[in-house]
Amino acid sequence: EDLLLDVLNTIYFKPESVPITQVYEEFIRRTREYNNDKLPSAQLKYISESTVRRYIEKLDPYQVEVKKNGRHAAEKKFSKAVGQLTVSNILDRWEIDHTALDVMAVDPVTGRMIGRPFLTVVLDRYSRMIMAFWLHFAAPNTESVLQVIERAISPKASWLAKFPKVINEWPARGLPLRIVPDNAAEFHADNLVIAFTEMGIEIMFPRSRGPQMKGAVERFFRTLNMGLIHTLPGTTFSNVKERGDYIPEKHACLTLQALESALIKWIVDIYHQTPHKGLDSKTPMAVWKAMEPSRVIQMPADLDALETALSHRKLSTIQAYGIQLSNNFYHSDELASLRIRLGEEKKVQIRYRDELGHIWVHDPFRNVFFEVPAKDKRLAGMSRDLYKVATKIAKSENSNSIDREAIQRAYHQLRKDIEEERRSNKLRTRREAAKTEAALNKNSSSQPTAAPSPNVYEFPFVENDSDETPSMFPVQSFSPMEV
Repeated sequence: EDLLLDVLNTIYFKPESVPITQVYEEFIRRTREYNNDKLPSAQLKYISESTVRRYIEKLDPYQVEVKKNGRHAAEKKFSKAVGQLTVSNILDRWEIDHTALDVMAVDPVTGRMIGRPFLTVVLDRYSRMIMAFWLHFAAPNTESVLQVIERAISPKASWLAKFPKVINEWPARGLPLRIVPDNAAEFHADNLVIAFTEMGIEIMFPRSRGPQMKGAVERFFRTLNMGLIHTLPGTTFSNVKERGDYIPEKHACLTLQALESALIKWIVDIYHQTPHKGLDSKTPMAVWKAMEPSRVIQMPADLDALETALSHRKLSTIQAYGIQLSNNFYHSDELASLRIRLGEEKKVQIRYRDELGHIWVHDPFRNVFFEVPAKDKRLAGMSRDLYKVATKIAKSENSNSIDREAIQRAYHQLRKDIEEERRSNKLRTRREAAKTEAALNKNSSSQPTAAPSPNVYEFPFVENDSDETPSMFPVQSFSPMEV
């Protein structure tokens, strides 16, 4: 047995899949070596391969997996649902996560393909109600988290007003007790943690490689793919096998705005109204409505100040020229008045978001934040992150001196480059599409077929509420102008 265990530790307990036949051959070889210098009475007997197989089958499979692939892989393979997460009411626990959607979006002006957008979702664990989502092309970052949390806390009436085809209400709102994100860097940002702490929201970071702590939002992404995303024109599906001969680049026709419209319609009128297995076959809307009377839904004292609360923070001194932040200057009459009352050396707290056009400054006498615009009016609407990149480019081109005109040129060139990158396909994609097109033309040249009309696209659209699963809803045809 000691000899066999040594063989197993040497060649079998490895990540590679080693057949038991090889284990047996090595075991016999080592048995011969052991018997070479032993008297007949002390030699080991040669056992059969079936005996070795039975011995391995009786080993603890969990320990075998630990030795072969590590403890994390073993826990994942032999996980036991010994308990159940208990959440007692709505707003007790939110789960938040990002995903890249399996669909290609197009530019609203040129109609050219841009790429796959990201979706950030906040889900209420008790009711499975979607509190909010944020659709964006930039990689997930702190700003996208701040945006979606602000939208999740706020009432949805003004947002829904932009989508008149949505039939049902969306009552999700309020401050949660705790939020469960993943361990991505954007969730560990100091400004985000401070903002949540000030609003009384606890952040529960999952243990390393423990996605099951936010399993509800992970399951929602799968439901979303099956119910909506994989039915849209331009879907990439989840893998190449599912995609088959479907070419997303040829069918993509949805802009980001059209995709947002489809998402909000599907979430509010289908997902929220569909019985959920984890809710004892009740709908998320029914569960939310049933629990509202027993839950005091707390809201920020000033919803207009919510954007200020969910922002980056910094201490700064008010100078005669105003406040300098990232080599940009902000000033107003109200700021000048505050400087006189505070004195020249006392610092104030400023808050800011990705938009460069303004900052907020704290007035300690009134205990309020007021908005201070940028002195350079061209900064309005510009992205702070993109402007930093443009500044680095301009400095490198001008021997590290700050030339604001050069920064403006670099910024607009960056935007132009980004737009050109969005409007053009990757070289690999173009080559694959060209090869596919050539193959299709070659196959169709021998037997002509009727070409589909280029002016009609299939677009999922819900006429009314349905008790069917989220993937079952009618399809209408729209012209490109209507889409």
